[in-house]
Amino acid sequence: PHQRVASALLLESLPLESNSGLDPAEATLAVLRPDEAGHEPAEALERLVGVCWHLYPMPGGRGYQFRYEPNIVKQIDERMTRVSTEDAKSRVLAETQQYFNGPEFKLAAWPTQARDVRPSADLQLALCENEKLAKLVCAYEDDTDPHAPLPRGFVNAILAVTATGPALNDAVDRAKRLLAAEEIEREVRQGDSNRLARDQLQKVLPELKRRFAVQARRAFDRIVLAGGQVYPLDEKYQVSEDQILARPQGQACLKRFLDDKSLIYRDGDALDAQRLLTDVLPGATPLPGDPGVVTAKALHERFLSAPKLRLVPGLGVVRQTVVRAVEAGKLVVKVGDRAFDAQGCIEGTIGARRRGSQRLTSFPVDETVLITRADGEVAKTWLAEDKLGSGPSVGQPLPLPPPAQRAVATTWEKAIEFAGERPLLELVLVARTPAAANALPALAQPHGADSLSLSVNVSCVLKDGGTATLVVNDVKP
Repeated sequence: PHQRVASALLLESLPLESNSGLDPAEATLAVLRPDEAGHEPAEALERLVGVCWHLYPMPGGRGYQFRYEPNIVKQIDERMTRVSTEDAKSRVLAETQQYFNGPEFKLAAWPTQARDVRPSADLQLALCENEKLAKLVCAYEDDTDPHAPLPRGFVNAILAVTATGPALNDAVDRAKRLLAAEEIEREVRQGDSNRLARDQLQKVLPELKRRFAVQARRAFDRIVLAGGQVYPLDEKYQVSEDQILARPQGQACLKRFLDDKSLIYRDGDALDAQRLLTDVLPGATPLPGDPGVVTAKALHERFLSAPKLRLVPGLGVVRQTVVRAVEAGKLVVKVGDRAFDAQGCIEGTIGARRRGSQRLTSFPVDETVLITRADGEVAKTWLAEDKLGSGPSVGQPLPLPPPAQRAVATTWEKAIEFAGERPLLELVLVARTPAAANALPALAQPHGADSLSLSVNVSCVLKDGGTATLVVNDVKP
C-alpha cells in the first residue's frame, strides 16, 4: 500500500496548489481495493510522512502533499551525517542503562575490563558492549594479565547482557537521526519563518524517539552466564512497542526469562540434601581448627561459587536447603545455645542441656550460625544431653531437680493429680490462634510466677509462592 498511496498522493499534488493533496480518509478511498479492508492506507500515509523527503502537511493540517522543496526529513537525513558516532553510541548506552535499572539485580554498567565489576554476594547484572567482554566479566575478577587471569569467585551471582553487532549499529544510526532532529528543533524553536519546520517536527520527532527507544533496548538481547553459556532473549521476553516508553522493565523481563529457563533459583527452591553434602558442603571454608564445621555465611558463599548451580538471587535457597537437610537428618545447626537436628533441638546452658521440641524454621545467614554433618563427632557433642544432678561449674545456674523430684503433666487429669503433692515449677501454655494467644497473659497471672516469657512461631504461604516465617523465643510479654 505504500507505493499506491505515494502514487495517488503525487498525482493529487500535481496542480501545485495549497489545497492539492490527500488526507487519510481520501487516501484510503483512492487506493483501497474491494478485496481489502482495514487501516493499511492510512498507516502507509503515516509511514511516508516519516521517510519521504518532499512530503509536506497541507495548510490547516488537513492532509499531506508533495512539494519540490525538501522537507524536515531530508534536513534530518543530511544533518545526521555530521553527528558523532561516539555521541550517538553514548545515547544508546544511556537509554539501555536506564531500561535495565531495577531492584532485581545490582547493575554494573559498561565495564571496559573484568576488574571493573567487583566481587559481590548480591546478584549482579553487567551491561557489556560486546559478547567477548561479557564472557570475560562473568568468568574472571581480573584479566589484566591475559596469561594468568584471576577466576571469578561468585560465579552464581553474576550474569551479563550484551548486544549483537548489527542490531547495535542500527540503534546507533537511529540515535544519530534523533540527535539531528533534536538539534534542528533547538534551531527552529522561535520565529514565524520556522513555523512549518516546527509543525513537521511535531509529527516526526515522537516517532523518531519511539523507534530509537525500541531499537536501543532490543539490541541488547544476548544473555551471558559465567559458564560461557549464551542465550538469546526471545521476543516474548521483551517489552511490546506500545509499552516501550513506560517505566524501565528490563530487569523484570530478564527475571521472567531466567525463571522460565530454570537458570535461577526461585523462592522456596532448595538443593537436594545429598547433593548439598557431596557437591557444596565440602567446598565451604571451615572454621579455623575445626574442619567439620562451617558458618552459614561460608555455606552461602559456597553456593555462590559451586559449579553446576543456578544463579543464586538471595539467601532463601540457602535457608531452605539447610532446613530441609536438617529435617532429613543430614545436618545439625547450632544457633546460639541451641543445636537443631531432625528430632528438634538440644538447648540450655552447660550442665543443664535438655531435649526440646522447637524445630529449625529459619536462621540468620551469618558467622554466628554453625553447621556440621549429622554423622560427625561435632554433631554428637552438640546434641549431648547433660545428666541430671551432675551439677554446674562455678558461675553457672543450678541444674533442674533430679527425676524423683520432678514430673511432667501433659493432661489436666495428671496436673490435678500432681498438684496435690508437688509444687508447680513450670507451666507452659500453648495457643494456636491469635485469639487464644490474647488470653495467655490473663491465664498466667493468677499463678504468681517468678518470671514470664513468651515464644512465638508464625508461618504462612505467600501469595506469589514461597513461605514466610517469624520466630521469637523467650521474650518478655
